[in-house]
Amino acid sequence: MSLDRRKLLASLAAVPAALAVGAAAREKKEPKPKDPPEPRKSRKRKGAKAPESHVDVAVVGAGALGAWTVWHIVRQGKSVRLFDAYGAGNGRAASNLPSMLLDPAQGGDALYASLVSDSYAAWDRLSDTASLPILTPCQALTTLAATDPAAAPRGSERESGDKLRNRFTQIAWHAGEAAYIADKAAMLAGRRGVLETLLDAQVEPEAVVMPAPLRDKRRDVYALPDGGTAGSIVYACGAWLTELFPQLLTPQRLSAVRSQVFQFGPGQGDLQYRPPAMPAFIDRAYGFTALPDIEGEGVRCWRSTGDASVDPDSFDRRADERALADVRQWLASRLPRIGTAPVVASAAVHDCRTATGDLLLDRLPDHPRAWVVGGGAGRAFALAPAIGARVAAHVADAGRPVEPRWALARLTGGIVTPPPPPS
Repeated sequence: MSLDRRKLLASLAAVPAALAVGAAAREKKEPKPKDPPEPRKSRKRKGAKAPESHVDVAVVGAGALGAWTVWHIVRQGKSVRLFDAYGAGNGRAASNLPSMLLDPAQGGDALYASLVSDSYAAWDRLSDTASLPILTPCQALTTLAATDPAAAPRGSERESGDKLRNRFTQIAWHAGEAAYIADKAAMLAGRRGVLETLLDAQVEPEAVVMPAPLRDKRRDVYALPDGGTAGSIVYACGAWLTELFPQLLTPQRLSAVRSQVFQFGPGQGDLQYRPPAMPAFIDRAYGFTALPDIEGEGVRCWRSTGDASVDPDSFDRRADERALADVRQWLASRLPRIGTAPVVASAAVHDCRTATGDLLLDRLPDHPRAWVVGGGAGRAFALAPAIGARVAAHVADAGRPVEPRWALARLTGGIVTPPPPPS
């Protein structure tokens, strides 16, 4: 039987088309598995560098002050290692709260107000490179206590409660009341802000317990626990400074002060407690603070003065019912619409404070290249970028004079032995 050449060629030409149709049908029925998506990476950051056996500077404490000190030292072109016994962003850290306030007025204190501009700019730059915002602009209202001056601090204006009543309807204003209002305030991400600072510095914190400084005078270096060395050392470990230097920094000079913080959840879709509608509210007249709802965490409220001195290692970090009752009583008179709102989170937290309420930033006695920094009475986190720059400048120039208000002598009655001149 002979084959028709024309029919044979036609049948062969149809084979690829049939195969393509069959393949398409199979792909419809059985879709190919997709490759897993690539993990999201920052385009502006590189990974942390491996620690070196000898570094220019060792920093102890991976809170906001330690992180920004490291950031500035790295920008100077120096090598650095960072140590924290519990790790960066740990649950015991004073920097571990979800949000912090940067108040441009700083209670009318010119020294701290002078650090606001640089700190705001640094947090804002960091926020631009982070996957989630670090800085959220807001306003800050500070009611006047009886002893407050009439003139508004730099960065704020004085307004009467009558004028503010229609502007901030969440707040119950009392007759004859006045407040300072600062427009260029900001809410800062707490723990996330610290971690982003370290990512930007490309420094990985090491979970190592650091002792008091051990100086090898022959080589003029400080010994590190793993056998490494550092040319200078900075202790930025807050209240833990009292453990490292118990004779120099007694609890009467520097301590951890407890506050009990409650976060109240507004109703569904209620945006009046978020910026820009809701300001940070510092009620100096009655001694409470309320911060606006950021990222759905709730309105955060607490008594402005701490209620106890505590050990930062071991105190119970659960808030109690008595503190909650005090906060609710204040809410009922000042933010009545959320006076009965549910508590969505609460915690007992600590703040590192000196006896004077000022920051501590000074050289250690008998150590020309060892520094301590801490305290600040709640200001340290927000102003950490500018404070870290000061610390880095002291490390670079050991003879640089310290700010008199931040000197150890103010805490110790002037009995501190001056450090020897740098060799």
